[in-house]
Amino acid sequence: MSIDIIHAKKQFKKYIQNYNPEDAQIKIKIAHIERVAINSRKIAEGLKLNSEDIELAELIGLLHDIGRFEQIRIYHTFLDKDSINHGEYGAHVLFGQGLIKAFVEDSQYDLIIKTAILNHNKPKIEEGLTEKELLHSRIIRDADKIAYINHDIDDAKRAN
Repeated sequence: MSIDIIHAKKQFKKYIQNYNPEDAQIKIKIAHIERVAINSRKIAEGLKLNSEDIELAELIGLLHDIGRFEQIRIYHTFLDKDSINHGEYGAHVLFGQGLIKAFVEDSQYDLIIKTAILNHNKPKIEEGLTEKELLHSRIIRDADKIAYINHDIDDAKRAN
């Protein structure tokens, strides 16, 4: 089995329908996630990874901030220090509640996806990871930082 990124993107659009797309904070987060997914794919392509790892990188980019939607709904903030750790909550939504199956049916990717999401917002990537877990954790951290530096600061200014 492989990853169907088109299917995953459709499922993401379906998932975010539960939130108000006209809300400025939701709009910013959706745009951020889309940029991170693109950045993740570009980084994986630049590393000359195989097509499976390229799609996996893009999928992780698509899912890395899924915990943010409930964070903003419940706590009205994106600040983890004032609410919840969005990486941990995202892993809970995807794996604790079983939502991951809506995005990718093959469970062979679960540990890599979960590990990357849990590590993407930590000051330091945890030790003891497999080569593939470490690779995808690094890709998503870099893709997330690039998106923030290039666009998210401007988006936040426009929303205020």
